Amino acid sequence: MNRRELIALGGSAALITVTGGASAGDWPSKPVTVISAYPPGGTSDIITRIVADLLTAQFGQQFVVENVAGAAGALAGGKLARSAPDGYTILVSGSAPIAANKVVQKNLAYDPQTDFAPITVVAESTALLTASTKAPAQTFPDLIAYAKANPGKVNIGNPGAGTKGHICAAMIGLQTGITLNHIPYKGSPPLMSDILGGHIDFALDAPSNYLPHLKDGKIKALAVTSAARQPELPTVPTVAEQGLPGFEATLWFGAVGPKGMPVEIVNAIQTSIKAWTETPEAQKKLASLGLVPVANTPEQMRGSIQREIDSVKALVEAGLVQPT
Repeated sequence: MNRRELIALGGSAALITVTGGASAGDWPSKPVTVISAYPPGGTSDIITRIVADLLTAQFGQQFVVENVAGAAGALAGGKLARSAPDGYTILVSGSAPIAANKVVQKNLAYDPQTDFAPITVVAESTALLTASTKAPAQTFPDLIAYAKANPGKVNIGNPGAGTKGHICAAMIGLQTGITLNHIPYKGSPPLMSDILGGHIDFALDAPSNYLPHLKDGKIKALAVTSAARQPELPTVPTVAEQGLPGFEATLWFGAVGPKGMPVEIVNAIQTSIKAWTETPEAQKKLASLGLVPVANTPEQMRGSIQREIDSVKALVEAGLVQPT
């Protein structure tokens, strides 16, 4: 049986083809669970809630966020992998549980490349290196010099093992020959609290939570990891500008479903997110968080996952990232 059904998407529409015995044409007929891999308040959780809200508005059914935090996103990834592939459970997260956990966690209970159905990379961002006002270095060159003069004494916090903050610190260590101690936190909010309180000297994380405190002078921005300076941080130089030519690293936030999720539902969600990211309102909202929209195809997201895994695997093989 072949039939077509138009699903209204605000001012846009997604065309879904339902074939065989699939029931995607009736989806969603009940609330959909959207798993958030980190505690409330961090950038990843904010993106999860934005996606849940836009899908609720466009499909007329509740997309309910469920925080499943812990083990650097592995608990959330495991829950998704065990979920029925019926379109009623998806995960929206930073890249760690969707990609890097495969190579940074020794006993991962799932394989993100075979147990997940890619939907889309929603948005991407630079990573931001910040320092507390009590830190022994207040510029990026001074941080490198201090680390060389004090081997093994520089701690850099990140929101969890396998996150881009963790990976970026390893990349900086590789290119400068310094040792930067990896201090994982259970998400961005506790990390931000510690750097504001001077309990840790440096942090590498998505910028959104830190922007208000930078404006107030409560922390210092040392560098961004993108190839170019960021519009919301025009005075903050890139890592590449400060002695590491060619350095570039971005972090991304994506949506995936469990393996076997109907392609019609995958495409409906991807089309809905893409339509939203093309609106001025969405672009303004994302820019306020230091993010730029991506909304690539499921196949393109599969490539994003592979590239992330490959880049982290190279750091593991070089001994700069230690699987746990």
